[in-house]
Amino acid sequence: MSGDFAPVPNPSSSRAFWLGGAALLGVLAIAAPASAQSAATLRGELNALQNRLQALEAAQARSAADAARAQAEQEQIRSRLAAQPSLAGSFPRSVKIPGTETSVRLYGFARLTGSYDLEGRNRSDVQSANSVPLTRGAAARQGGDFQFGARRSRIGVETRTDTAHGVARSVLEMDFAGSQSTASTSSQGNWIPRLRHAYVEFAGFTLGQTTSLFGDTANAEFLDSYTYLGMTGFRQAQLRYTAALGDGFSLAASLENPVSDFTSDAGSRVPDSDGSTPAVAINRMPDLVLRLMNAGSWGNVALQGLVRRIDYTNKAPVDAAQRFDGEQWGYGLALGGSVTTAGKSRAFGRVAYGEGIGRYLEVIGSGATTNAGLSGVTARSASLDLVKTSTIVLGYQQWWTDTVRSTVAGAFARNSFSSYARDFSASTQNQLNRTTNQFVANLVWSPIPDLDVGVEYDYAERGLLGRSTEGARRGVGQRLLTTATYRF
Repeated sequence: MSGDFAPVPNPSSSRAFWLGGAALLGVLAIAAPASAQSAATLRGELNALQNRLQALEAAQARSAADAARAQAEQEQIRSRLAAQPSLAGSFPRSVKIPGTETSVRLYGFARLTGSYDLEGRNRSDVQSANSVPLTRGAAARQGGDFQFGARRSRIGVETRTDTAHGVARSVLEMDFAGSQSTASTSSQGNWIPRLRHAYVEFAGFTLGQTTSLFGDTANAEFLDSYTYLGMTGFRQAQLRYTAALGDGFSLAASLENPVSDFTSDAGSRVPDSDGSTPAVAINRMPDLVLRLMNAGSWGNVALQGLVRRIDYTNKAPVDAAQRFDGEQWGYGLALGGSVTTAGKSRAFGRVAYGEGIGRYLEVIGSGATTNAGLSGVTARSASLDLVKTSTIVLGYQQWWTDTVRSTVAGAFARNSFSSYARDFSASTQNQLNRTTNQFVANLVWSPIPDLDVGVEYDYAERGLLGRSTEGARRGVGQRLLTTATYRF
């Protein structure tokens, strides 16, 4: 029977059940809001991250667009530059003139020269062996002095134009060594410009003013700007043609401006500046110069020849018995050049001989003499006689380093005059040099490629044909020279 009745619940168990249920419901009530809050936070962070990613992607897109735009602009600039004509010239340091086939460059140098004379006073900024102060005279008694100058600075313009027949080249160059009064040079330093070169070269022709074709080809480095004794360096107007013969040989011929120069008892005479009206010296025809030259990496050698005519005329007097005229044909030969020895070092030299060619060898004794004006000489018996001149030059340039070099050179010249020249006045004897000689030694340093700093010793001596006004028979010059030259 006991199996038919349901068991009676235990009061303690029921209470525990209901307490556990209540606790579970409390936990669930608390956990549900916490779980909902955590999910919302995660969703917020996810949204923020997505926003940041979108911002970064947008920034990257803008950067890529900016980069593409900058690259496109650069390409446009390159295209415009490529379309523009190049300004690079056809030869070093030149620029091309837009719209033409001509390239041009500006060149030259600024030079400061300082000198001190150890012998007689010589106010010339250059030392010429033909005119150094005599050992007796005012200059010798005063002694040497010091001077600074920049008048040997140069500036020039060179152009080259490409044509269907070759390159046309022109040069215009000047310095500031023009003739002027002593007062203006010593008190103000106002140097007068002087034309050095003005010529054009085309198809083998050279037309204009440039160095004589009889000039030396050694191009030795001297600091004194005056042409070294026996090394022709003067410039004059000419018409020249040069033909290339192959294997480094060339043959050139030129017609050059003549200067009929002679000396009489009254002094030296040249056209337009001989002190008489009208001038007694007169030019009848141009000088003819020929040169055969061979040049290469080893150096060069040149054989030169010269023919010139010296004229004088005195047909101005009303009295026919006082009129006279005459002419003489002069000639000259020269052989010279330079030869590389070791590295850039080289030896150079020149020998020359001629009659009536003194001015071409920087031996200023005039090309001829005349006895006109001497006692007992009539217009009919007056004669014009050539002066015989011979010169020799030897030198060597040693390169000690790539920036330091020295040049040593010696030269000797001799003039032979007609015997009556000894009867010229003492003042004229001052100008008649029977012998001249010169010795130079220098040292040059180039701290940078376009700057040269140097020092030079220059000794020059001349022996007169007769005694001078104060009885001197010779003149001596010793000059210490320093220069600083910057080329551009």
